[in-house]
Amino acid sequence: MSWCCLLSSYSFFGFVLLCLYLLIKSYRFKQKLASFKDRYVLITGCDTGFGHKLAKRLDVLGFKVFAACFTQNGVEELSSTCSKNVTPIRMDVTNDDSINKAVEEVTNLLPDDKGLWAVVNNAGVLGTTSGPTFWATRADYDNVLAVNLYGVVLVTNAFMPLIMKEKGRVVNTSSIAGRFAFANAPYAVSKYGVEAFSDNLRRDVYKTGVTVHMLEPGFHKTPLLNIETQKKRIEQKLKTLPEVWKKDLPSDIADIMSKRFSGFIDKVGSSNLDLVVGAYEHAVTAKHPKYRYVVGWDANYFFRPLWMLPEWLSDFILSRL
Repeated sequence: MSWCCLLSSYSFFGFVLLCLYLLIKSYRFKQKLASFKDRYVLITGCDTGFGHKLAKRLDVLGFKVFAACFTQNGVEELSSTCSKNVTPIRMDVTNDDSINKAVEEVTNLLPDDKGLWAVVNNAGVLGTTSGPTFWATRADYDNVLAVNLYGVVLVTNAFMPLIMKEKGRVVNTSSIAGRFAFANAPYAVSKYGVEAFSDNLRRDVYKTGVTVHMLEPGFHKTPLLNIETQKKRIEQKLKTLPEVWKKDLPSDIADIMSKRFSGFIDKVGSSNLDLVVGAYEHAVTAKHPKYRYVVGWDANYFFRPLWMLPEWLSDFILSRL
């Protein structure tokens, strides 16, 4: 047999294996749990955005949902618009007492033989930082890490006995900025922390039946990325900026930075929040959920290729945005 025939046979065999792998992967991806109605899910950050939509989506599917809100308005809105399957509760993920109170409340509401099927750590903030990395203060880092990282860690740890009881799953919200750091340093640092925590936790609980999953969304036009709110952040940051940085800035720097932020969000931001909510839903309802969900066209087709490039080239591309 000639080399050409041998290579051709190996290529065909490899192609068949690849098709078989993709077929099995697609089949496993579509498999769902047999029943949702006796499963309990806790979601943080349900006041607005992804968490709010996910609570309502799981309600329709028949899950029992504990929707944790930071504000009383969030609690009242969900109480008035959802079925009795949804129990809105107050929880501040930055406060140990608030978390412990929520654990006690959830434990008392759960049937004796039930735990939590899933904890979805959705609560997050963009923070007060605007401008270059060296403008960020300790307070800027503290504000973001308190919610985006410590909130994820503390809520997960507090509810872990209930998750283990059900052999359930933890779904943590990271970001494409947890894979490829740029722009807002405290935010990226918090999301890199979520990635590390989730990887560590997944390996620690591997033998217990608990699984750990992450969402890595790109930019979506939630209240987190509101243009007017960002302009206020910029103005506030400029007021507190040390003179050593402020003295050489143009007088209209706030407008320049706001327009740049707005232009960037217009270029890459998506208004389709259902993409992220759908990924959350799959992580909660699938028999074989993915460990990581990279969500959004910008995450998959812009930032994913960027983190594979040499640093000097990705830096050059981002500097032109």
